[in-house]
Amino acid sequence: MNTSTHHTHDDHDHYLVPFLLILVFAIVEAVGSWYTGSLALLSDAGHMFSDVAALGLAWMASVMGRRAHVARHRSGVSYAELIVSIINAITMLLVVIFIVVEAISRFKHPHHVQGMGLMVIATIGLIVNLVVAKQLHHQAHHHGESLNNSAAFLHVLGDLLGSVAAVVAGVVIYFTGWMLIDPILSLLISLLLLILTLNLIRDIFLTLKGQLTQYHHHPHDHHHEHQNYEQHSHEHHGH
Repeated sequence: MNTSTHHTHDDHDHYLVPFLLILVFAIVEAVGSWYTGSLALLSDAGHMFSDVAALGLAWMASVMGRRAHVARHRSGVSYAELIVSIINAITMLLVVIFIVVEAISRFKHPHHVQGMGLMVIATIGLIVNLVVAKQLHHQAHHHGESLNNSAAFLHVLGDLLGSVAAVVAGVVIYFTGWMLIDPILSLLISLLLLILTLNLIRDIFLTLKGQLTQYHHHPHDHHHEHQNYEQHSHEHHGH
């Protein structure tokens, strides 16, 4: 009992600190994007808000995933974790679409962006994301990588890329006044996020295929016996 409570408490702390850090700074970036007029910063803020949902859902999945009666895959992935990962992937796709639409609009109607404000806010955002990414990576390394942890980590990795792009946009705008760098780098962020999202969708698909087979036949980790049985059946039908 104590061990299980301790693990759940660890999971709670593991997701709560990043959740609060990202929630607070997502609000700061949203206000900052309005103040500076930066799409790159707004894109990063939007992605950080999706992280808040991702981390909250990942924490819920880690709690549900520990319950004994939950059907799980041989890798330990529960249905709850799969659903969370699918929601994360859909959220990221929506963020990508939003960035692309806004960037195209900015090319047609360029907006003035305050370079100095953008640089300062984006740099703080980069530090916040580095702290969160390090914590998630540390947790995954010590407690075993799970699908929903990968999803949460991908969200934060996307934030890191977004923050770096926003810092670069701020530097270029401050020193050169070239406003188009903002939508250009926003499109770059969306491309990188799309690649990360497609990788996540591939992982979900592969896990789901394995889980459906496992769930319908042997929920209690007799996968290899079932696999051998299937193999013999196929050989028999082949003859």
